[in-house]
Amino acid sequence: MRFGAFDFDLRRQELRRQGHLIKLPAAQLRLLNLFLERPGELITRDEITAHLWVDTGTIDVSSGINTSINRLRANLSDPQSSAEYIETVIGLGYRFVAEIAAAPSPAPALPEAPAKSEPPVEETPVPPSEVDEVSLPIAETPTAPVTRSNARSIPHRGWLAVCSLVLLVIAGGFFLLRLTRARSATAAMPVTKTASLPFHLRPVTLTAHGETISAVAVSPDGNSVAFSNRAGVSIHTFGGTDHLLPSRPFFQVSRISWFPDGKQLLLSGTDTQTRRHQVLGAILWEGYLRPFADDADLATVSPTGDSVAYTRHNNTELWVADAGGENPRKLLTDARGSFTYLIWSSTGDHLLADRHTTSPDLDSYESIDARSGAVLTHESGLAFPSGYLLEDGRLYFPISGSQNPASGKTRLMMVHTDPRTGKLLEKPQELQTFSGYGGALSASTDGKRIALALDYATVNVFVADLHLPGPTLDNIRELPHKVEESYPHAWTPDGKAVLSESSVLGTWAIFKNPLDAPESQLVAKLPTGAAMAQTSPDGRWIMFLEVSNNVAAPSGIFRVPVAGGEAAQVPVSGQIEDFLCPVSASGTCVLRETIDNTELVYHALDPVTGIGRELARTPWHPIVLGDWGLSPDGSTLSVTDHDLVHPSIHLVPLGNRNEESPSELPLVGHGALLGSNWAADGRSLFVQCRTRDGFELVNLDMVGHVKVLRKSSVPLWGIPSRDGKKIAFPDRTNSNNVWASDTTQ
Repeated sequence: MRFGAFDFDLRRQELRRQGHLIKLPAAQLRLLNLFLERPGELITRDEITAHLWVDTGTIDVSSGINTSINRLRANLSDPQSSAEYIETVIGLGYRFVAEIAAAPSPAPALPEAPAKSEPPVEETPVPPSEVDEVSLPIAETPTAPVTRSNARSIPHRGWLAVCSLVLLVIAGGFFLLRLTRARSATAAMPVTKTASLPFHLRPVTLTAHGETISAVAVSPDGNSVAFSNRAGVSIHTFGGTDHLLPSRPFFQVSRISWFPDGKQLLLSGTDTQTRRHQVLGAILWEGYLRPFADDADLATVSPTGDSVAYTRHNNTELWVADAGGENPRKLLTDARGSFTYLIWSSTGDHLLADRHTTSPDLDSYESIDARSGAVLTHESGLAFPSGYLLEDGRLYFPISGSQNPASGKTRLMMVHTDPRTGKLLEKPQELQTFSGYGGALSASTDGKRIALALDYATVNVFVADLHLPGPTLDNIRELPHKVEESYPHAWTPDGKAVLSESSVLGTWAIFKNPLDAPESQLVAKLPTGAAMAQTSPDGRWIMFLEVSNNVAAPSGIFRVPVAGGEAAQVPVSGQIEDFLCPVSASGTCVLRETIDNTELVYHALDPVTGIGRELARTPWHPIVLGDWGLSPDGSTLSVTDHDLVHPSIHLVPLGNRNEESPSELPLVGHGALLGSNWAADGRSLFVQCRTRDGFELVNLDMVGHVKVLRKSSVPLWGIPSRDGKKIAFPDRTNSNNVWASDTTQ
């Protein structure tokens, strides 16, 4: 970006005046970014405070703002009297008034601009600012889909105009719940406040439930990533396959380090029988492991490949040896605690170490001379359990909060260090936030490929055997998935697979989840998104809604042959709400439409010809996408009444709206009712309920008998198979996987 005599490189966060680099401290960089993001807008002092500081309890905010503004003006040669760049709005804040234009790529850096003649202004220390948290670790993961029942969260377009206050609170809270859960469940879209450092992560592994990734390391060239789990150490080649290295029985790997040639590894770990720490060497593709050092841990190879640093005696001693383990020598002993991580400098002449003590306040970062063991620099209160260092001195490391996968957040931090000494040149800055509890951060030598292990919670498709009478759920199992959240809506006619939508392709698409296959299969996708699949009664078609990531209502209905093929649009007009198909081979699909927010009209829907005859018409009432059900024979609707005072399900006959009035099935004591689906025999309903403690899946028969089938912290709804022997439902699951990324640093 160019303004006046200045060019500002957003990606590099570098300011130049006529080609000369002007080094700005972190506080002024953040302030300049804020002004450039909002040129011409009034930026209040409160907004500046929120942008610059997380904790204002220990600083003079007013003085700090004045100092930061004055210092930035001084670097821009912008006296307050003329305000060529930053204008003061007395009593309110500031405004960036210079015209901004796109600038060409920066020329090679010239020597730093000479210091100004005026005396320096003392700048208040500026803690790193917080970054907006975004939960899913997938960059292209869209906004929450238009999913059934849980996603019965997309409100009807006339909701706000006519709904009562109670219903508004319910719908609003449910929408926020859905959106929050979708954004915190799987996975995630990592972003930053500026255009710099966009790390977009994608899953590398697909571990089984309860599996744990214990170590991750990206190869120096970034073409591969090594990771360790219960099966041993595997090498994943990007664009290729996985290769499992030979393993030693009872050896649990906790640290992996590559040699610069990319052909050898050092594996640090523990013998689970003797509890002794060991370091083993592995030559790729040669099929054996060799001992490197006993009573050793945290081994890391120098960038030149001629030295190895490691710890001994429960990580209280720091040692260095030659590449083959020869000439071991102790550098120093930590009498106060233990080392938790080691990183070589790019020159190989010093090490960055993280030290842990019994008191977190005494945890420290140190730079240690690799020849003499002398401590070059020491910083208390800084800990990095893993990380990587680039040649220019940038140190990256993760900080994780709660180890609960559902609530944990991992913050990616960066701090500039002196490449010669390892001394910190600033306070660490937060770059991005990932969902889940993260660890084992690693990167290629140039930093263009990163990887880390993330433990987080998501929603996936579960299947259970459905037994009558009762009913009861037995043999509950999770279907294979590709990490991203997935929501079930129908079964294939043969009952061998569940149809769901998932965001694995970057937008919501329809997938088939076989019961007896290791992976899901793509059925259909649309540029905007596809969701809420149904199977036509004749078993020939899979029908689904076209949805947009930014539009709350569906924009069309599409069909695709069950055997596979191209998607085609079903001819439908009017204000579409959604549609359903019966779970049996009889009856017809039904389309629900709204007329002027006064009536709900139900039409027969054919997969090829589109809208058919009118089947029923009821007075308009507040609805949510997917909150109704269709009986197996297609003769009756189950319409959810969201009233908290009188929660009930209304049964609406189809075909002749002048028949008897709809019957009512009350369901009291289970909170708010969110939707219902019919059992395959047509004798009961599977009702989704929102209680004070979470969600329930309830079976309600036609005479009012109630049985709670399952409880969860995420919305539940039941989709029975055509034969009534199985039922699919969404539920929360935890996963621990390796995520990797390309970046344009």
